[in-house]
Amino acid sequence: MELIIQKAVELGVHEIVPVMMARSIVKYSDRKKEEKKLARWQSISESAAKQSRRGIIPKIHPIISYKEAISKASKMDLSVLAYENERGIQATKDILQGLENHSTSGIFIGPEGGFDLSEVELASEFDIIPISLGRRILRTETAGIALLSMMMLYLEK
Repeated sequence: MELIIQKAVELGVHEIVPVMMARSIVKYSDRKKEEKKLARWQSISESAAKQSRRGIIPKIHPIISYKEAISKASKMDLSVLAYENERGIQATKDILQGLENHSTSGIFIGPEGGFDLSEVELASEFDIIPISLGRRILRTETAGIALLSMMMLYLEK
């Protein structure tokens, strides 16, 4: 998670919302440990923002449930879910080309075990679009970096 936060901040995210999913490996049950981890993550965000000369320090939110994340993402102009079983990189390119027409966008990257099919179906019910990142199955930390890099290509002027 620390690498993901660091690279996501360097690539321009405005906030990171960790989500507990069906196949999440790490489970936080101790509130004190979670608060300590959140403070560490926020410190990483600050350091990465300074290193990359960002004008803002992206906020790292407390861990939320998948249903809460779906609700939050459904209020954005565009939200996508990088799904390993989705096919068709051209559809992804088409969606990303329209990014500049949206003022807010959200991305979902699955846990190490991938998305549960019920999670993908729920996201689709809330107009969160499943997209492909290509033929290869990417690790969680790689998928986020890859998608943010693709987004930069269309957003950076």
